[in-house]
Amino acid sequence: MTIKQTIACLVVLAGFSAPARAQLQDTWHYGVKPTENITTLEINPSLTVIDDKGGVSVNSVTLKTYRVINSNFNWGAELPLSRFETPNESVNGLGDLSLSATGLYQANQTVGLGFKMEMLLPTATKDELGFGKWVASPTAFAVITFPNQFYMHWEYKHYVSVAGDGSRANVNYARPRLTLGYTSPSQWYALTNLYYYIDFENHNRSEFAPEVELGTLVNEGTAFYVNVSTHAGGNWDQKDWGVSIGFKLLYL
Repeated sequence: MTIKQTIACLVVLAGFSAPARAQLQDTWHYGVKPTENITTLEINPSLTVIDDKGGVSVNSVTLKTYRVINSNFNWGAELPLSRFETPNESVNGLGDLSLSATGLYQANQTVGLGFKMEMLLPTATKDELGFGKWVASPTAFAVITFPNQFYMHWEYKHYVSVAGDGSRANVNYARPRLTLGYTSPSQWYALTNLYYYIDFENHNRSEFAPEVELGTLVNEGTAFYVNVSTHAGGNWDQKDWGVSIGFKLLYL
């Protein structure tokens, strides 16, 4: 299925779900705050333009699921189906499979804490679509909820290769993130993610890559969002810009 076909399917599904809006409850969960421990299934088509002038890009459809174990733990899996394109060639295939486990602690109604352990498996079928390494990625985060539906999320995430193809580049970089978000009582939300990358394998090169996301509940168990991102600074240019959409099924 192409990216365009996937987007068309999502729009059709959203249209069929629209009449159920009247059944929405008084408390909304969008599956965007890390402390919202709910089961989700997500389809996420995206376009990442690595070099706009040079015509280098990656089209992906990532399948994501996060499953509740109990009120404090969940596990997740993400698998991208990707197409890497340049003016001279293109390759298609699987990307690296991500498996994760998350522990959550809600200290009070205002502060939530968590730790996530993620492992990227070298399942990519082409070199251009993955690291070629087993990559461990621990994350620690905190979420502060403010009055009037505002919240702030800070996390530190690290990627480090632990095994794999010796001919491929080692991985060792940090990705701090600050999220500022708002969840509306009218079934929509907005957030900005401020990502900062530091590559310790390559002279501490860095990148500032912000993104903005807008989403809505189509009905009680269905969410839809649009996300745009860009390279905004630093000497590590992983992409020029990107855009993605997402379709989530909640409470499965």
